Amino acid sequence: MRGSVMPPAAWSGSALLAAGFGVFHGTVGAHALHAHSAHQLVVAFEGEVGVAFPTRPMRAAGISIPAGLQHCVCAEQALLVYIDPLTPEGAALCAPSAMEAQPLDAGLCAKLRLAAGDGQCLRSVLRDAFGLPQPAPPDPRMASVAGALRAGLSEGNYGRHELAALANISPSRFSHWFVEQTGLPLRNYRKWLRLELALHRLAQGGNLTAAAHAAGFSDSAHLSRTFREMFGMSPAALLRGITLDSSFVQAA
Repeated sequence: MRGSVMPPAAWSGSALLAAGFGVFHGTVGAHALHAHSAHQLVVAFEGEVGVAFPTRPMRAAGISIPAGLQHCVCAEQALLVYIDPLTPEGAALCAPSAMEAQPLDAGLCAKLRLAAGDGQCLRSVLRDAFGLPQPAPPDPRMASVAGALRAGLSEGNYGRHELAALANISPSRFSHWFVEQTGLPLRNYRKWLRLELALHRLAQGGNLTAAAHAAGFSDSAHLSRTFREMFGMSPAALLRGITLDSSFVQAA
């Protein structure tokens, strides 16, 4: 990418975690082209940030990347915000059919930078920007499905037939309906939830093997492979220089 800043080898900074929401701010380290199951905001601390996509590069003060789109962030210092497509913010940020990255408003970027170290404040900035002073009520069917999917991480996966029954639609229709609602296949979304749970366990001091088993991965190698697929690096490479904080409560 012409004029871009290539990322240094090591990541360093802080990450905040809550259900359906994650924030990293600090030095963006080396990583490969990847795609994950969350919408992402990339905001430069100064000037512009570069993001490489398979077809073209983009530079802006901030960039919105829809879930499932392959990319690689090229910046030394940046704010990265990960938003579950099933949250009110995720629904307002990207329509399920969105396939292209978009530049962010410069004013919104400035507010996000100021709130970078406070998950509650940052989420409030996004809600204000999207006209969501309070969480918009989700589709009751999707709320039931989302709750079952999260519960299934510890209780055993709910199958497509059980999830379809919760949504009161046929199993044959369910997979298409889920993509219409989230922009993601069910399998990809489950994978994102497992990674989210594993990160929470690691933030609480668990080791890689324990975090993998708690999140439903067969072993730490399975977790590492999935992590590379989703983030373009190994968990060890990411966590070596990053302080994880899962203490902040999701804004009401």
